[in-house]
Amino acid sequence: MVSTVLLDTLQDPSKEINGLYSGQNPDEFITTVEQHFKQLLSPHDAFYQIPPLSSSHPPIAHRQRGLVRFEAMVQDTSASPEVYLGIMENGSHGGWGIYEHTIRPTDRDTDEPTLDYNQLRERSSVWAVTIPSQTKWSEDEFNGTDFPTPTQHNEYTCPRKYKNPSSDSSAFGVSLKLYQTDLSLKPGEVKTFVGILDEEDLASEVEEDEVQKLPVIHVVFTLDVASTTAAFDLKALRDTLPDDISITRQELLQWIADEGLGGDTVAAEWVLLLSLSKVQSRTPPMLPLSMTLAAFVDPVDKEAEEPTIVPILRQLLSAVLFMPLSLERLNKTFFLPTSVDEDVHAGFLQQSIGSCVIVSESGIKEGKVTEKGLRNLDALQSAIATQTISYVFPYSSYAFPVDLMFLVLTRGRKSAFVKTELVIPLQSTLPPDQLARVLYKQEGNIRLPEESRLKAFRNYLKTSRELKVSLSNEVGKYIEDEFVRRRQESTSTTSSEDLAREMTIAKLLSASRHESELTKETWKAAVEMDQQRQMATK
Repeated sequence: MVSTVLLDTLQDPSKEINGLYSGQNPDEFITTVEQHFKQLLSPHDAFYQIPPLSSSHPPIAHRQRGLVRFEAMVQDTSASPEVYLGIMENGSHGGWGIYEHTIRPTDRDTDEPTLDYNQLRERSSVWAVTIPSQTKWSEDEFNGTDFPTPTQHNEYTCPRKYKNPSSDSSAFGVSLKLYQTDLSLKPGEVKTFVGILDEEDLASEVEEDEVQKLPVIHVVFTLDVASTTAAFDLKALRDTLPDDISITRQELLQWIADEGLGGDTVAAEWVLLLSLSKVQSRTPPMLPLSMTLAAFVDPVDKEAEEPTIVPILRQLLSAVLFMPLSLERLNKTFFLPTSVDEDVHAGFLQQSIGSCVIVSESGIKEGKVTEKGLRNLDALQSAIATQTISYVFPYSSYAFPVDLMFLVLTRGRKSAFVKTELVIPLQSTLPPDQLARVLYKQEGNIRLPEESRLKAFRNYLKTSRELKVSLSNEVGKYIEDEFVRRRQESTSTTSSEDLAREMTIAKLLSASRHESELTKETWKAAVEMDQQRQMATK
């Protein structure tokens, strides 16, 4: 049951703020508001009573000046600071849109009210978007059981759609007004913003006299995403899994192989390891694995360009971007966020931490790749190799870190456009035509496990991905000795890069088995996997 105080705060947060203010220092009062709302609303039950702002619950589905929670990715931080009236003439605090809201619309057409310039304060303004390529189950998890997806979808046309990295028509962006001076946001960060939903006028990009309404959130406090997701309690998640984790692991591998990879369980295991991969260190670089699935046949039906592995991974991971390469996409779109007329347009590679990017080459036909297309390919290669993307401005560019998993699908022995760390040849016993029908099923023809099994698979992947794998001195010495022995015995030089790759694979394999400490047996299995992979590509 929702308490009266909580209900009043949700419906009229401005009144709650006014009730808190009693002449304090206006700058210190910002911290008071943040702490008050966070204490009231951070507990799990209270937090999930806040209406979610999401693709299934867009701005038009909410009451203006009500409280919302918005899980979003920061897209653009380049806007100049804004000025607002900290203390109004009646002695009330004017932050969080209260001052703007108290001015009657007719007043805006006449003279501006008298301002005490000593009471003006600055706030930051950044642009944030619904998480690009977020999967439906992940959004439903954030929305909570009290806010299910409506049966009749709210049609919402987002202003400034060019700032959305996602091609999803239901994606949108919001202008965040930030009052906390110590809150520094970076492009690509994902946060949960709790604040007052409002709107401001935006001159139309088409009609000069037309005014669009731009959604705004006056942020009262911000949380890291992990701290707002009840299902992210790792201990609780582990308790939902069987004691013998190998059963869940094997069932997941078999489902991925049978439904999406023509029965190839070896390729399915590599895809599993890829899905657990993430940036572990920038210095020295321990970056996510990148992988090419070679011998991935083209579809029989040229219209069916989305491979089955894409919707399969959407059932398992929280964000999946499918990037079918074509000459038109390469030559005419932005892969990197790019400043156009002093406004940052989104690029396809502007994705949130932990997203899986699936690149397909089946749509590439003969033709010319323009200079822009070459720059896009360079951007894709750089993102794969260095886990950074550049924000492009007219006379400069700035690199920002990303943390993405890359899976490239190609019909050849290796990709003709980008280089990945691993190349895995798809080895199915099915004839080519039958294999193509498996690799490119209609989504409705994919056999899904029961919802309880799907949830177990997701919980297994979450816990495996967050598991920290340690290395004992004994196993470390064993690996070092084996490396020296192989260098002495091998006719081809085993390099330090090989050792680093094998260590990454071994730790991922250990995590997939829920082993918190790398063992000799798992190390040997990882080295054997990598050697068999290399032999298969020859």
